Amino acid sequence: MSVLSTRLTRMWGCDLPVIGAPMAGRAGGELAAAVSAAGGLGMIGVGAATSPEWIRENAETAGTAGGGGNFGIGLMVWNLAEHPEQFEAALAADPTVLSLAFGDPSPWVPEAHRAGISVVAPVNTMPQVREALAADVDVLCVQGTDAGGHTGRVGTMPLMQQVLDYVAVQAPGVPVAVAGGIATGRGLAAVLAAGADAAWIGTALLASSESLGSGELKDAAVAARGRDTALTGIYDRAEQVAWDTATWPTRTVRNGFVDRYAGDPDVTDGELVAARAPGGPYADDLKLHAGQAVGMVLRREPAAETVQRIAADATRLLSRYGRA
Repeated sequence: MSVLSTRLTRMWGCDLPVIGAPMAGRAGGELAAAVSAAGGLGMIGVGAATSPEWIRENAETAGTAGGGGNFGIGLMVWNLAEHPEQFEAALAADPTVLSLAFGDPSPWVPEAHRAGISVVAPVNTMPQVREALAADVDVLCVQGTDAGGHTGRVGTMPLMQQVLDYVAVQAPGVPVAVAGGIATGRGLAAVLAAGADAAWIGTALLASSESLGSGELKDAAVAARGRDTALTGIYDRAEQVAWDTATWPTRTVRNGFVDRYAGDPDVTDGELVAARAPGGPYADDLKLHAGQAVGMVLRREPAAETVQRIAADATRLLSRYGRA
């Protein structure tokens, strides 16, 4: 058996325990297909305003160009009550897995299961772990604050250890993926050696040729370093998106807008909206959500090269230390 074979690779029918994070605005059908074709499992990210048509089109791309139709779709639970059409479109796309993040997944899990779709719940705290397990999800994804985009406030390593210890006793049949700060084979080897079943990577794929976004954004990901990121809720306030930013702030790369307002406790939503509006003082600042692993994004390259390099390096390390 391969050193990288885990419960999750067997459950989801992929060769490598590398899951492409469903990054809204960055992970479309082409990126999902590339990750799946490389042996991992690629996912499509659905944002608050994403249309059912976009979901259908990108799922078709992921399903026809990827690893034998093996792909996932990530949805934001807090948004589904007002936009159930996103959930229906995701079900109709027949993915291998649905990611139900940022809220209680329990209202949506039974219908996904009836459709034969596996459900993973990203979690940022121990109460969220218990909530997800009570909802009968198939897989947990431990997401530490090291991760880019919307995330929690506890570091990946402490949270991973807590969750793995808890799940080993309370839900030993539930596989666990780990997200936040993983961008190399050493990161993948570390989480597998700790007892997890996969790494969930997003930031490592930001500069890939298949990711959505401009060349300027991809170049910015290559140029940024881990110390350049900050945790804040100001973008959601400026864009008037109904995120619970106290629970899920955003890890983003610093710029003039972030430096000016992220540490300002008195800034109003109106000021933030005006600052980012056309003609505003920070309207043209590049918005790049990325995790602390961004300093390990060294070049623009196809996603397959990133995935396969991570897997090859992890295999070498785990074989060296006798993991079987």
